[in-house]
Amino acid sequence: MKASLDAKSILLAEDQFLIAMDTEHALQERGATDVRVVPSIRDALRLLTDFRPDAAVLDFSLADGTAIEVAAALTALQVPFVFATGYGDSVAIPAPYRHVPVVRKPYSAEDLVSTLNAVLRRSV
Repeated sequence: MKASLDAKSILLAEDQFLIAMDTEHALQERGATDVRVVPSIRDALRLLTDFRPDAAVLDFSLADGTAIEVAAALTALQVPFVFATGYGDSVAIPAPYRHVPVVRKPYSAEDLVSTLNAVLRRSV
C-alpha cells in the first residue's frame, strides 16, 4: 500500500526541473492536493507570504544558495519540512536544523512520503 499525503498542501523547493516534475507528480499521486513548486530561495520566500503549506520539501542546495533562509521562514510559521540533497553526508546542515530529516537523492517516492508523514505526525 502506498503511503498517503491525505489532501495535504506541499511546498517543493527544487531547482532541477526533472526532479521537480517527478516529485510533484509523485506527491500528487499520493494524495497531495496542492503542490507548489519553486526553483529558488527568493521564490519560496515570496510564496510563503500568502501560502502556508502543511509541509515542505527543501532541496538543500538551490541555485541561489542553501535553503536555510526558507527553513527559518518555515520554522517561524511552524510548518514541518524535510531537506533533500544529492550531496550525501558531505552537506553541512547548520546546528539549528540538524534534527530535520534528510532524504538523499535519488530518493524513492515512498521514502519521501513516509518521511513527510513522520514530520507531519510530530508537528501535531
